[in-house]
Amino acid sequence: MRMVRQLAEALARLSGLRAAGQLDQAAEELDAAFASLGGIDPRLAREADAGLLLSLVQDPSRREALLRLLEERDRLRAARG
Repeated sequence: MRMVRQLAEALARLSGLRAAGQLDQAAEELDAAFASLGGIDPRLAREADAGLLLSLVQDPSRREALLRLLEERDRLRAARG
């Protein structure tokens, strides 16, 4: 349950930063979330294909968190143009 709360908080912060146009801060927040919630090195998370990243995570809760973070990664990329 703790991970769900942490994920919700991280996604809310990311959404707020993105909406405010603070894209660099959003990217930093996303990196931190990938490491803490997804268990993925942020450098890898920035570059790798979603399918590959998801295959690296066995725990279903972490996989779901990673999926949500990958969706946010795509939104952030779209916001950057």
